[in-house]
Amino acid sequence: MRGIFAVAACVAAFASVGSAHAQTKIGVWDVKIDKDCAISQEWKTETKDTATIALAYTNKGQAMVLIFGDSAWKLKEKEDLTISLSVDKKWSDKVQGAAIDKTMAVVGIPATSKAIDALMNGRELYMEIDGKSDDYAYTYYLDDTRKAISALEACRAQAQ
Repeated sequence: MRGIFAVAACVAAFASVGSAHAQTKIGVWDVKIDKDCAISQEWKTETKDTATIALAYTNKGQAMVLIFGDSAWKLKEKEDLTISLSVDKKWSDKVQGAAIDKTMAVVGIPATSKAIDALMNGRELYMEIDGKSDDYAYTYYLDDTRKAISALEACRAQAQ
């Protein structure tokens, strides 16, 4: 679990990196192609809270980190979490994660995982923090994700 916290700290830092090599927008995704190879999106929910999703490669492309957040969440910092992920009901997995603050959860996925292929080829990603209410679950539509993850994959190839 310590590895996830180290990765989480690294990924949390990517949000504040000001000197990215390239930054662009692909559909709803903000794409930062720098040493962290990250994509993210943020939006206002129906209740005016701010929701976030981010994907980033770490460890020279050997692992992918997914961050999920909502300004209304009330997690305990460093709380161990089990997060159910599913893409189009064709791929699903329960992964261990952690809260990186009161409003954000992070999970790490090996880059060789079938999750990457599912995200590239899927239409919907469903995320749920197990043991929490429905307020801790989201469905993400992956329309622009293939293009954004392709940029992520190209960045990852350069980082290796």
